Amino acid sequence: MRNQDIDEIRQAIQNELGKDKLNFNRFSELTNDLLALDQDAVRFSVDARHIHRLGFELVGKQETALSELIKNAYDADAIQITIDFKEYHQAGGGLIVDDNGSGMTEQVIRDAWMRLSTSDKKNNPISSRFGRSRAGRKGIGRFAVERLGERLILETNVAGEIYGHRVHFDWDQHFQHGRSLTHIANPIERFAKPPEEAGTRLIIERLRDKWTEKTLERVWKSVLLLQPPFKPPARSRAVSDDISSYEPDPGFQVVINGHHGDEIAQELSLEKTFLEHRVALIRGRIDNEGNGSFAVQSKKLGFEDTSKIDQKFSLIGKLEFEASYFIYKPSLISGFSLRKAEEMGAKYGGFRIYRDGFRVMPYGEPHDDWLKLAYDSARRSLLIPASNSNFFGQIELTSLENSLFEETISREGLIENEAYEELHSFVRICLEDAAKRIAAHRGRKQKAGQKDFEPKERKPSEILQEAIDDFEEETGALITDEQAEKEKARETLTRAMEVTQRFEEEAETKEKKHIRYEEMLRILASLGISISIFGHEVSGGLTRVTDTFNKLAASFEPRQTAGHGEFLSEMKEGLGRLYDLAAYINAQVDNAGSRNKSEIPLYGRIKKFADQFAGYLKTRGIKLSFTVEPPFLRTAPMHQSEIDSVLFNFLTNSVKAIERAKSDQLVISIKAGCKDGYAVITFQDTGTGVPGNIAEYIFDAFYTTTQYHEDEIVGPGSGLGLKIVSDIASANGGFVRIEKPEAGFTCRFDFGVPISDKQVG
Repeated sequence: MRNQDIDEIRQAIQNELGKDKLNFNRFSELTNDLLALDQDAVRFSVDARHIHRLGFELVGKQETALSELIKNAYDADAIQITIDFKEYHQAGGGLIVDDNGSGMTEQVIRDAWMRLSTSDKKNNPISSRFGRSRAGRKGIGRFAVERLGERLILETNVAGEIYGHRVHFDWDQHFQHGRSLTHIANPIERFAKPPEEAGTRLIIERLRDKWTEKTLERVWKSVLLLQPPFKPPARSRAVSDDISSYEPDPGFQVVINGHHGDEIAQELSLEKTFLEHRVALIRGRIDNEGNGSFAVQSKKLGFEDTSKIDQKFSLIGKLEFEASYFIYKPSLISGFSLRKAEEMGAKYGGFRIYRDGFRVMPYGEPHDDWLKLAYDSARRSLLIPASNSNFFGQIELTSLENSLFEETISREGLIENEAYEELHSFVRICLEDAAKRIAAHRGRKQKAGQKDFEPKERKPSEILQEAIDDFEEETGALITDEQAEKEKARETLTRAMEVTQRFEEEAETKEKKHIRYEEMLRILASLGISISIFGHEVSGGLTRVTDTFNKLAASFEPRQTAGHGEFLSEMKEGLGRLYDLAAYINAQVDNAGSRNKSEIPLYGRIKKFADQFAGYLKTRGIKLSFTVEPPFLRTAPMHQSEIDSVLFNFLTNSVKAIERAKSDQLVISIKAGCKDGYAVITFQDTGTGVPGNIAEYIFDAFYTTTQYHEDEIVGPGSGLGLKIVSDIASANGGFVRIEKPEAGFTCRFDFGVPISDKQVG
């Protein structure tokens, strides 16, 4: 019987071959019937309805189906894809998807489009024109159009050809249960076209679902986030060392119902309207050796930190990511509506994955907690804000550098292999540790049962702000009869906050000045040690030089001395000045080193000071006079070096002021007297004086009017001289102030400290 059947089929095939016009459908049926009689082998066959099943099982969502068609246009080097819905408010409408890509030849249609699970994109991963890494891998574009509508007309053009090709598909009528997929003939025809035209048009008829405005908004969100929204997608190529053969990529634009993607993106802009209000930016990276690290930076909190991860990530490949971190508290979302921020977080928050420039769903969707951060936060294992809405992040995988990652056949997620597990671990570690460090910086507990936690000492304004935040969270959405009282309470808290913040700002300003002043004093203390050593070395050196000078002068004969007497005199005077300066330095160091206080006889100290600097002032033509009345005037116990420091700082200021004034009268006057129980030193000069607009700042630390001075005594201005004088007066219960100068002078400082108890008696 089998042989008879074979003979009948063979005869039928011969009859078909003898006809002038072959019936290809009949020939296909006979061939399959013949193959079924092969007793030595069995063959797979595919039911035609399998196309429908694949369409709904592999492309479950309308957005996913549309995304696949957009990716196909991108892979074909299209610059623009236009999507037009017709009568889409109810099922049965139409959809035209039109791109200006490279199109398909008849051979490509037969070998690629009509062949299920083709390996074309795997064998040719780079587009021919712009060198794009092709996003499609599974060849499910035909299933996407079947998912969207009952019928399809495929029109495609290739540049340089005068004919295009049109193929008709009637999914519901022809692809029925019981029919073999290979028995279904889809009519193909040629049509004339201009040679320069290229691209593909998909005319989808009888849409299976209605598309409401809400659905289109969801589609736009899917399209908007199809490529990374926070920065231009990285250009990915499987062959990175040869890019010269490709044209520059002008980009890719989507137009839906006449609306350009960039217009919608501007309306829903994340970067300009929202991301700038983040608490912190988190960046993670894995290098070529599999070493992971992350950095967290917060301009709002003034906080930066970096960390290397101990774990090795050998399967992932090189990559980088970044995520904006948000904490929805009024104090941390300043300049932006808290409610609006929370809405943005719910709508766009999450950590997304992109592969070869395109979104991999569902990572980062509101319902998708792939990192399990929200799960742990809900269970209170983590006490930090760590839901999807708290992170706006993205990671870009490429076929070149992250080759072990593959999408599932449904395009819904990555295959969860070991590389995926490493990626999950890496991103989770980075985000969780960064958020914990921010919490620690804010003085917040990070994990339940954290035994080593010690609350950070917080400013009063931070405590007040937290109270305001909690108050607004509890009452912000309530409109009751008590609303007015609540508003009044909120205003009271806000006013208290403003007063507290002003106080803290003033205190911080003073603290900064004090810290800087202490730093300078430490520097001066260290410098004092060097000066002490220098002073003693100079004294020893001067002794040897003087001895040598005296021996040299004594060796001259009278006639030689007469010829060089002027030079010898100048050398002797110079040595004397150096002796005086070295003696002054040594005296200051010796006195400063003593912790004992004593009553200071002002006449002796002022006279010695005047004698030590007489030569220095004489060379500058400055006249110094001093008087002490009564001559036995003594101060209450204080350090001797403090009086010398006061006199020295006054002197250097006077010298600078006199030289700036360029006056013919170069005079400095020092007077000491007794007034109201104080020993008062009055220091006057004929310099430029103190302008009224700086009088209130003259005793502040680091305030100076002299940036540089070449003089070896007065030196550059440090802004500490009068501050030191003021501190000495304050430490000894005295005062220093600017007074009206006497006739003939332009500037006057009065420095006063209590007089000795003996003199008061």
